[in-house]
Amino acid sequence: MAALDLALFHVPIQRKERTFRSKEELTLDYTDTELRARYRFGREGILFLSDLVRDKLTRQTNRNHALSVEQQIMVTLRFLASGSFLQVIGDTLGLDKSTVSRVVDSVLDALCEKRNQFIQWPTNLNQTKAEFYEFAGFPNILGAIDGTHIRIKRPHHDEPSFINRKGYPSLNVQAVCDAKGLCSHGEKWQLGKWYFTW
Repeated sequence: MAALDLALFHVPIQRKERTFRSKEELTLDYTDTELRARYRFGREGILFLSDLVRDKLTRQTNRNHALSVEQQIMVTLRFLASGSFLQVIGDTLGLDKSTVSRVVDSVLDALCEKRNQFIQWPTNLNQTKAEFYEFAGFPNILGAIDGTHIRIKRPHHDEPSFINRKGYPSLNVQAVCDAKGLCSHGEKWQLGKWYFTW
């Protein structure tokens, strides 16, 4: 009987009104120092990443609220740089949590598709694994990773960006070496220091 009563009355579906929050935070109008503080990349780095994956991230839509490729990169970098939750990133940048989730997922997928342009695996995988096993007793190891600071001359431009926590100018470098301590270009990693053979 109740179903019959409902059929007699036409009740329109009430939809929640869509609201679009301001995305003022997602702009390249900051200085390089401000961009690095927020995204760990400067303008040049953000534009490089954007151009790298533009073909995968450009939205084929006429909607005027779609995020640009640069904005998608910035959302992902903010998420990765902060280690925060999707909800917090969304609230900070004026986006919904689900939007942040979709953006981060699509940007990371697009970047992973480009990995072969930047990551080179050893050609002799079985030999490398055997050498690591013989050296350290760990199975299936392809490389050891570590980081260090390479001392440089004081740059004339933007010197404070190159001063490390110990007070001298350097470049922060991360590298992978094989069981013999050699990197792919012949550099030797030994006892926490670089010995270059450039």
